[in-house]
Parts: sequence; C-alpha cells; structure tokens
Amino acid sequence: MCRSCAGIAIPFIRADTLKRNGIRVVSDPPACAGTPQEGAGPLASTGHWATDSATPPTDPGALVHTVPSSAIATRAATLRFTVLGPVGAAVDGEPVDVARPRRRAVLAYLLLNANRVVSVDQLTTAIWETAPPATARAQIQSEISALRWTLRRADDAMVPLLTKPGGYVLDLAPNELDLATYTRLAELARVEGNRRRLSHARELMREALTLWKGPALTGAVAAFVAPTREGLEETRLADLEWLIDIELQLGSHRDLIPELTQYVADYPLRELLRAQLVVALYRSDRQAEALSVARRGRQLLADEHGLDPGPLLREVEQAVLRRDPSLAVTVDGLPTLHFADQPRPAQLPPASPLFVGRQADLADLVRRLGSDPDRPANAGPRVALLHGMPGVGKSALALQVAHAVAAAYPDGQLYADLAGSGQPRNPDEVLEELLRALGVADAAMPAELAARAALLRSLFTDRRCLLLLDDARAVDQVLPLLPAGAGCAVLVTARWQLSLPGAHRHLVAPMSDGQGLEILAAHLGPDRLSAEPVAVRALSALCDGLPLALWFAACRMHRGRWAADLVALLGDPQHRLDELSTDGGSMRDSLAPSFRALGAAASLTLRRIAILPTVTVPDWVPTVCAGLAPREAMQALDELVGSHLLTPVPRRTVGPHRYLLPHVVRSYALTVAADESPQTAVSADQVLACAVDGWSVLAQEAVHRLAPSRGRRMDDRHPQPGRSPRRLFSPAELDRLLATPRDWLREEQENLATVVAVADERRWTTPASVIAGAMDRAAVRVHLDDEPSTARYARTLSAVARDSRPGRGR
Repeated sequence: MCRSCAGIAIPFIRADTLKRNGIRVVSDPPACAGTPQEGAGPLASTGHWATDSATPPTDPGALVHTVPSSAIATRAATLRFTVLGPVGAAVDGEPVDVARPRRRAVLAYLLLNANRVVSVDQLTTAIWETAPPATARAQIQSEISALRWTLRRADDAMVPLLTKPGGYVLDLAPNELDLATYTRLAELARVEGNRRRLSHARELMREALTLWKGPALTGAVAAFVAPTREGLEETRLADLEWLIDIELQLGSHRDLIPELTQYVADYPLRELLRAQLVVALYRSDRQAEALSVARRGRQLLADEHGLDPGPLLREVEQAVLRRDPSLAVTVDGLPTLHFADQPRPAQLPPASPLFVGRQADLADLVRRLGSDPDRPANAGPRVALLHGMPGVGKSALALQVAHAVAAAYPDGQLYADLAGSGQPRNPDEVLEELLRALGVADAAMPAELAARAALLRSLFTDRRCLLLLDDARAVDQVLPLLPAGAGCAVLVTARWQLSLPGAHRHLVAPMSDGQGLEILAAHLGPDRLSAEPVAVRALSALCDGLPLALWFAACRMHRGRWAADLVALLGDPQHRLDELSTDGGSMRDSLAPSFRALGAAASLTLRRIAILPTVTVPDWVPTVCAGLAPREAMQALDELVGSHLLTPVPRRTVGPHRYLLPHVVRSYALTVAADESPQTAVSADQVLACAVDGWSVLAQEAVHRLAPSRGRRMDDRHPQPGRSPRRLFSPAELDRLLATPRDWLREEQENLATVVAVADERRWTTPASVIAGAMDRAAVRVHLDDEPSTARYARTLSAVARDSRPGRGR
C-alpha cells in the first residue's frame, strides 16, 4: 500500500520544516504528535514497538496546515486516531474505548479512507470480502451507530463520523491521524535527503518512525486487515532502511551495529539490512564479522529457498574481501557506497524509426552532449538549443540525440513539453511536474517559483540527468528549469531564435533535395520514387525540405496520388497548404502559431512580401511596399528571421540584405492576406506596382552610377504610382543599397528578369522598358550571362517596341 492510503490530503507538519521547504505558513492549529524519543542508539524507538502508551507522544512545537479544516474550527477537544499499532482513538490524551474487533475494523477502514465517502457495500466487502452474512448491512449500521455514540461521549461538540449521500465519511483534520502525519514526515525526509541535508533528513525520518506503536491495525479483525498491514509494514521497513543509509552516510556506523544486528535477526531475508550491517561492521574494523554476516545470509537463502543472494549483497561481500576503498567513509562524511533510493525517471518519448538524413547534425550534437569525464565541476550544464522553422524536424532530431546520449545520464532523463507554439506553459507548472518526477511529494512542494527552481537545482546537484525541453517560446520560460551542475545536459527546441545564455545554438536547417528524397523513400519505398524520378524531385523542392511537409505529401501519395499530380496541385500557392494535410493535422496548423506571434509590422511585411514572385526579397521592400519607416522595416525583417519565417541570404558584398521566403510560408501568408481587414487590405497589383517602381528606380540609378552619361535617374522622372510624387529612396538609402552598383546589378539580375516579366504581363510598359533598357546598357559593363534572363529582357524589349502606344503605359 502506498503512503497516500490514509486519504488525508494535507496532514500537519512542523512550521520550521515548511519554511525550510519554501511552503508558506497559513495558520497555527493545535500541536501534533511525533516527538522522537530519547535513546542510546541513533535509531532508538524507530525499529521496535514502544509500550508506554497507545497514543503518540505530544509535541509542544507549533504545527501548521495549508488548508482550513472545519473539524478544527468547531471541535472542542483534541482528537487523535491511530492505526500504526493498535486501532484506537484518544480525546485530550485520554483513550476512548473502541471495544469490539469488528468495530475497530470499521473504524480502521474509515480512517484509511478519511475525508472520503465510504459506502456500506465497500465496508461489507472490506470486512467479509466475498462471503458476507445476510445481516452484513445491519451489522455495519450497528457498528457505525456505536462508533458515533462512543465519539459523542468523548466530544459532544462535534462527532466527526458523518452520513453523506452514498455512505459515511470520517471528517478529520490533517494532524488527527498518525498515518497521515507519518506519511508527510517520511516524504519530507526523503526530499531533504535528495537535497543532501542529511542531518535534517535523519531528524524527520526518526520523528516519523516513532509514531509506530506496534504492528499496524492491531485489534482489528476483517478481510482487509492482513494485506493492508503487510503493505504498511513494507513501507515502514523501507523507510527504516532509508534511515539506516542516511546514518551510514553521516558516519554513525559504530552506533548502528546493535540495532542493525537485531533487525537482521528479525528480518533475516531482507538483503539490504544485511548489507548495511556488513558495511557498518567493516567500517568499525570488524572485517571477519562482516564476512560472517554476509555468508550467513548466503547460506540462509540457499538452505531455505534454493536461491543465490542478490547483486547488492554479493557486491558488498566482494568489496569486503578486496578491501574496496568505496566501503570507507569519505573525508566529508559521505560514503561512496550509496544505497538511498532516488527516482530515476525515464520520460523520453519514443524516437521515430523513420529518422533519416540528419546524420551530421546528430553526430555533432551527440559529441557535444555525450559523456565528458574531464569536464570541470564549475563548467555548468551542457545546453543545446535546436532552433528552426515550423515543420523542420527539431523535436525529432532532439529525441534522436536524447536517446543516443541517455546512457551518459543514468540518474534520469526528463521531458517537458513547454507548448510554446500554443498556450505557453507557465514555468511554475513545469517545475512542479519535474519535481514530482524527481520524487518531491505534495507535502514538500514549494509554493513560489524561485523556491521551486532552487529545489530543482539542488536535486540535480551531483546527479547526471538529461532534460529535454520541447517547443520553448521564450527565454524566461526556460531559465528557471535549468540545472546548475556540470553533470547535467539540457536539450531545448524552439521555432524562435532564443537568446539562451551559455547555450550552443544549433540551426536545424531544411533538408537538401537528396535528404528530402530519403524521407520520401522511407515513407513510400524506393520503387515508388523510381517510377517518377523527375516529379518526386519537384515534389521535394515544393515542400521546402521540411520533413513535416514531406510526410504530408507522402500521406497523399499513399492514397493513390501520383507525384506528378501532387506537384501540379502544389504549384498553386493559394491552395498548396490544402494538399499538405491529413486528418491528424496539417502544415497550416504547424505554421499558424508562428504567424499569430508576429507583431503588426512583421505580419504586414510578410503579407506584402508573399505577393512578390521574385526569388529573393531585398530589405527595402517593406519600406516601399508596406509603407514602413526604414528602422521599422529592419525590425520587422529581424523578427521574421528570428521566427524562421524568412531565411537571410549570405552577403558576399556590401549593399542590401536579401531574404528567401519558403514556399509554404508564402502560401500561408497569401491565405492570411486574403482575409485581411479592409483598413489594411491592398490588391496584389498595388503591391507589385510599388515593387516594380522600386526596382526601376534602383536599376536606373545603378546604371547612372556606373556610367553617368548613359542613363538618367529614374526616381526624378517617375514618381511612385498611386501615391503622392516623392522619391522612393533617400540619398542615404541609395548610397547604402548601391554602394557597389556593379555587384548590385549582378546579384539582382534574376529578380530584375522576374520584375520585367511581371510588368510586361500587366502591360506596364514604362517601368518594364526602363528596367530592360537599364539592363541592356548595364550589360556592357556587367557580366549578365544568365540566358533565361537575357531572353526575357529581349522578349520584353520587343514587346515594348511593338506595343508602345497610349493606354499601355502606367
């Protein structure tokens, strides 16, 4: 039976214990039982039954609870109930006579389920199991009435045994049951032990064990008693073994020998107790006796059960034989040999069996996060931030890395979904989840964020743990969750470029065409790819190398679609995302959180950029096409890059920054632009007209700067269409953008070819002819050797010459 079997939600504990664990004190209720008894040995009154009283000793120290109790508010006398020994009750220290074994059994079952409604059927099953008498219900009701009469005589102000719809409830305050107090103290002791506050842990566990006054549920006769007693006894012995381990760590081995000798005699088959006695004897320079105790245990197991001892006892015996230094107490009083139980959570979700194409990323991250015995103790944890655009496979890569290095972190692998792409989780909530995984009970859970973060760092101290924080939204969400010790490692995934101090930043980039084909082959099989090699390559390119988009495409092909059909459907930007979906999700769902998180300027910029058909987007576009001031435009572009919705193109020369817009992002932005409010909505032609004029001005200005005698400045002659006549670029902006006009013309040639085609399609002959003419003149001075571009220039110039008539120009 677990410690929560008492059914008491928040038992009383000491005020100083609460404060040490960061729990706020709310009120000052009556005193609680549980003072350790004095004794010669370190475990006095913890392993054998006290016989002086049937009730726990009274502790005059102030105790507190975290919720008010109606029982305390209205009860005139002090009630105490006991199950850790004889089942009984006491009022103001005086025992109450619960005379009959069955009545004590009914009381015991109600106590074990205190503050919960217990039905007559539950009581009947608990008492008689499968063979209740015909009068069972009447007998139960009779015992309930007798218990009420007994308790009323003890305290007429309030009888805690109440009738509720469905049954009966024993309404207890947290400190009125010895099992509830014991549970709380034992849990707090283990928390203090994990925090390496060993003296305080010993004090708390001693106090808990003094509450036992004999075998649990003594005097009760019912079907449930024996298994419940067995479970409670196992809990007591496990706590006793834990306390002995703490005593060994504190160097109390000599004082432990008498008590441990008796425990081994009482429980000869408990190998941990025997191993602890062996260690205590060895440390007390009694090696021969230590070996004798170990060998007697081996013989006992062989004679009575035909078994060999477990690994712990075998290892301890061998360590004694070879005088292993690990059996000695270290200088600081902490032993190398450590028996205390510590939770070792293994929470990592399963890794995908279809993971392909990122072997270089995987190898790099495993190298950075794997075991490093030479790492300095003050180096802090290893932290890796995996960032990249939605659907690029950050979480899948992180899980592969985590499973690959898990063996280097034997003390636990923890996982938390921070939900940054939805409703980001509060770090306080995540801390509570992590602390629970590390063994912190409700009783010891600090109330404040700072206290929880400090406790988490304490629990990570001297441990080798791996922490995977998936889908982070902000640095403030991550920092409280980080350990401090060099033995730990942290993997963080985020779709935003977080400025996480001390973290190795690893960009999870879209996959290459070859890697994209590997993903499709993993999902569809190589035969399907070889049937349509050209279409499959085009499909991979249209999915931007995003594993999520490729998976959606593979799902479509599983339904019988040919790759060529899917390529045709994906070629329409307005409907591309309709095809990248399944009944379990879609690429649109993956992109939506990133769009929702954008500021107004960045969102407007993205909607305008998406309309442009050019290969790259220069940094002046938000100013010209969205009406943003230059500084505001740069901030918007930085936000889009930080959100991985735009990809910066590496700069080879001075001049404008240029960006790539992924196909799926363009499609989503066009969908959003179609639903734009009337206040900000503009037509696609308006945006294109602004962009065409911008490139017209810059192309003419670039040619003018290369050869002033061969061209005039476009912005002096053609004001921006649809707006008041003014210059599109300030002189300073022109100097920045065209610092090296020859390089600008070379790097913009593909964009200029696209712009000429756009203008020609819309019969905007004036800007089309200006750009084409500028490029024709510039070709003398710049190597524009792109044949498709040259063909487009020639076609446009021919069209301009053929159709230069009124109504065609803009």
